[in-house]
Amino acid sequence: MPRRPAAGLDWESSGTRAVVTVRGEVGAQLESFLAGRPLAGCRELDIDLAGVASIGSLGLSALLGVRRWALQRGIALRLRGVQPSVWRAFEVTGLDRAFARGAEDRGPQPVQELALF
Repeated sequence: MPRRPAAGLDWESSGTRAVVTVRGEVGAQLESFLAGRPLAGCRELDIDLAGVASIGSLGLSALLGVRRWALQRGIALRLRGVQPSVWRAFEVTGLDRAFARGAEDRGPQPVQELALF
């Protein structure tokens, strides 16, 4: 049986940008984790979900709380490293329209072929 990565949260900040890396499950601890970080001057917050293999209602609720928290402070929130299995939960619930993803996470855009004849 494959081992799950240890759950955890890491913080990285540089200038006006901060990154929170999530490993394992996304839960209510995400909001309290952010509340304890120095965010003076932060204008962009990335939540890196590359270490999250699945997400449930608790995780989605926590991310909505973080989104609301960021909006109240004028901080742009972006998700990155979102695995397809996790993004499907966003699509099924309609939350894909509420969260921005990094360009590198959107994958190749579909190409429309033109028939000339």
